[in-house]
Amino acid sequence: MSSFPSQAAEAAEQYLSAVSKVQDASLEAVATFTNNLPDAAKNVPALPANDFPTAEEVSAASFDFTEKVVANQKAYVTRFFAAATPAS
Repeated sequence: MSSFPSQAAEAAEQYLSAVSKVQDASLEAVATFTNNLPDAAKNVPALPANDFPTAEEVSAASFDFTEKVVANQKAYVTRFFAAATPAS
């Protein structure tokens, strides 16, 4: 067996660790910005009633779709390699 799986896992962990650090820094920056807004900026009048989705709804729908696409691709690749492997 090659060392590729362990090398790929290690690279993935390094990448995800770096992404987490950047995400944490961005969350801290947003929280600092929000906490330092003048009171006048916090009292902006509400927009008229609408039927727009919230940011959370859009995000959830996007991630639901992404999970389905990834699951579909994983199933396809599994079937592809099964089809491409000669019978013994």
